[in-house]
Amino acid sequence: MVLNGYIKFNEKGVSYICCVREREMGTLEVDKSLKAAFKETLEPHGFKKVKGRYPHFVRMATPEIIQVINYRLEQALSPQLEEKRFEVYCAVGSIYRPEINLNRSVYASMDWIHTTMPHMYMKAKRNEITVYENEQPGVDYIIKKGDEESLRDQIAFAMTGIEHYVIPAFDKVVDLKTCVDYLELYAFSNLYISRKTECNGDVFILPAKYPNKESYRVKVQSDFHEEKRIVMQRVSEGKMTEEEGKQELLWYERRFCDNIERYGKFFEDEATKKEVSQLKAERAEKNLNAIRAMGIEV
Repeated sequence: MVLNGYIKFNEKGVSYICCVREREMGTLEVDKSLKAAFKETLEPHGFKKVKGRYPHFVRMATPEIIQVINYRLEQALSPQLEEKRFEVYCAVGSIYRPEINLNRSVYASMDWIHTTMPHMYMKAKRNEITVYENEQPGVDYIIKKGDEESLRDQIAFAMTGIEHYVIPAFDKVVDLKTCVDYLELYAFSNLYISRKTECNGDVFILPAKYPNKESYRVKVQSDFHEEKRIVMQRVSEGKMTEEEGKQELLWYERRFCDNIERYGKFFEDEATKKEVSQLKAERAEKNLNAIRAMGIEV
């Protein structure tokens, strides 16, 4: 089989090579084209593909902050019409999270690398952040059966999305405080404070933005008022009953109060502070070794 190479340019003038078989596009051919496109698009922004087979492209924003963009090839939902489809995911995290394992599949990594471009687009719009409006990013990118032009067009569409939605958000993360900003907007669950110290995700970087319990209390109270506004709006629109709204607000209130108390325990209680400090050091050493093992300089 002969491979043809195409050079494609996205709207920012970033070129990438798209290689497809002359008569047939299989999984290997599509994957090869995607890897080439990601490499050409992301390397100028400081990303590097990890060693091995998995398509994780990594950038260390700082020695404490890792940024990852990857893709997952999916089986066609309509085999008669589709060749393949792919999805793009991304994540930002600190070296103090429980584990950074880049030597596993995209699917296995979705416990933390799961943010999509449509999610980023909608979150930015809701928070009045200026976004690229010429086209909205796709949820997944569908390659038509036996259609090489479709392959090239879908890859170009995905690369445009990365340039306009992912990279600008990643570029704002320059320290642990702005890392908290990012996670609050796009991956809030990573900042949920668990009762068990060892079960917490990126919680240990919260003091970079909230230096004490009182500052965290103000933030949580603001979150509660926003949730209350949303619940009351749903009640007024008839999307839930008043009793359902009341119960939901009680649940939020308990959860937010628990978070405030747990914050105080982790970051102001002397005994727990020592435990957290030791756990942070252990996680940092383990994760940095794992990152270096995949060929990424820290």
